[in-house]
Amino acid sequence: MLKLLHWDSIFFAMNMAEVSTTSEVSNSYFQHVIEKNKLDFIQALCEIDDITTIHFLENENFHIADTKVTFETTIETNVHSKSSLVLATEHDFPILQNMMTGLFKDSRYFCYPHLFDKGKVDELYKLWVKNSIIGAFDDYCLVIKLNEEIIGFVTIKEDLIDGKARIGLLGIDLKHQNNGVGTKLLTELKRFLESRPIEQIVVSTQGRNYSALNLYIKCGYRIQKMESWYYWTRELKERYK
Repeated sequence: MLKLLHWDSIFFAMNMAEVSTTSEVSNSYFQHVIEKNKLDFIQALCEIDDITTIHFLENENFHIADTKVTFETTIETNVHSKSSLVLATEHDFPILQNMMTGLFKDSRYFCYPHLFDKGKVDELYKLWVKNSIIGAFDDYCLVIKLNEEIIGFVTIKEDLIDGKARIGLLGIDLKHQNNGVGTKLLTELKRFLESRPIEQIVVSTQGRNYSALNLYIKCGYRIQKMESWYYWTRELKERYK
């Protein structure tokens, strides 16, 4: 079935929806919902080896847009050293906001400027961090500092029932990249979560983001699953009529 993305549609100023690949979608239903809601953009996420869904999407003029790689790692409960990460406050947001401009250039939105304006994509991730600081999206945001200067951050969503913490966004100031800050941030994150009822950390990143992939592998994360993002746009549909 198709799920309308109301918030996303307002934010990006186009009619957006998502395919639920867990249920059957007929061609007639698919076309009916598109025309009824005047959809401009549809996204679908499916397992990388789900050939049935992939064939359906390709037949409906979807194209592969990105690969989503999900990693996981366990929390070592026998280490009890204090983490150097601190909770971000609203006072920190202006600093984080300046740091984030153009930071997520490997995101699945940033690489499609004809669909998603780069300024709006930056705004989206800044809003994500701002809301996470106050616990309105992810549960909190942690920052890492060097000489009292914020040089990186990570947002976290906890699932205390399953004992999992999911990394939402992780960013390192461009001036401090490629010098071990990412590794330090992930190491300190584990130490921070030792005091929480958390046994596992989960994080997803894009297949094209080689730096992130290598960082998680270096820090002992293992691949949990791989999925593919597919996009449909009205522009593409008109082209193949």
